[in-house]
Amino acid sequence: MSDATGAFGFIVAACRWPDDARRRAAIDAAAARVTDWNAVLTDAAQHRVMPLVANALRTVPAVPPVIADRCAAIARRDGMLAMAQTVELCRIGATFTERGIDWITIKGPALAMLAYGNVAAKPSHDIDLLIHPGAQADAFAAMRALGYASMDGQDRATPGSLDHVRKDSQWRDPTDKVTVELHTRLFINRAVVPTLGMESPREAVALGTGRTLPTLARPEQLVYLAVHGANTNWHRLKWIADFAALNRCSSADQRAAARARAAQLGAHHIHDSALALAATLFGDSTCPPPDVLSRQARRLAAAGLRDLTAPHRSTLREADWDRSLVVYLDKLRFMQGWAYRWEELRLMLVEASSYSPDAPWWRRWTAPIALGARFARRKLTQAVGR
Repeated sequence: MSDATGAFGFIVAACRWPDDARRRAAIDAAAARVTDWNAVLTDAAQHRVMPLVANALRTVPAVPPVIADRCAAIARRDGMLAMAQTVELCRIGATFTERGIDWITIKGPALAMLAYGNVAAKPSHDIDLLIHPGAQADAFAAMRALGYASMDGQDRATPGSLDHVRKDSQWRDPTDKVTVELHTRLFINRAVVPTLGMESPREAVALGTGRTLPTLARPEQLVYLAVHGANTNWHRLKWIADFAALNRCSSADQRAAARARAAQLGAHHIHDSALALAATLFGDSTCPPPDVLSRQARRLAAAGLRDLTAPHRSTLREADWDRSLVVYLDKLRFMQGWAYRWEELRLMLVEASSYSPDAPWWRRWTAPIALGARFARRKLTQAVGR
């Protein structure tokens, strides 16, 4: 890995968990190689791992005080948001339960408690809830009753009519602080582990206040985290850090069950690649990858390492068509089978915003042409600029 400033190496060391002597030794060694502490600040914010980095900086005397203070301030802000999200998640969950809406939460506070034992250790952009597709109308009514407003207008469309282009609907609370995503499936591509979801085994995560959060059972959770991270080439370090942390605090039986479940779902290459990437970054032998990796697993691990060490927004589907050919090929080769690839090709030609209730009827038919023209124009502009 090329890390000229030492910033990425330090952030990786900070993301090792649990906070034991091995982590502290790795932090001390990585701190000695840092030549630009500003890069640590900016990269930690980009990878959304500031609470872990701020925790690591407490014992590093070489860090400039202004950088340590700024990191601590951002970590406090992230922690306060995480606690506010936890409160809202409990409130929404209680309302859903009262109305007979079955639900589980994914990532967020539940994962933070499982992996780190503290909801403030893992910042989240939003709250993710998974519901049955048929429960959308009731869930939308419950969100409105709680004071939430739709951010994408899906509450004005026929429930389920946009499921072929969207996997979730977005909602914002009256204070404009908390965002909620109501998912009807876990992945936008319907061919990606389609049986993983509401019908999967569950476990209850204790919050320490007498309340619990329902989420995926540990094996299914590990498989989901592996597929979720690899699906975007792990372009944020927080995802592989969460996967590794949850693996370390899982039992040997749970880790073995996760690998068996991944094989049942056709995602064993992806799960193995996540284990390999975690071992490469964190050097932890607690959850090692198989002795022999498949070609697909090696390719996925290499793609993740490539994007982590050279982060760029173009790994995101929402970042428009101005992406490299390598990213397109990565998406098409992510899973085996023509069902997945056909669905991925279809989604590449779809602009989800064209299917919003406010969009004119003709926009969805011209979206592929417009996207292609925009891509060609940008490439031509880049060529002329050179």
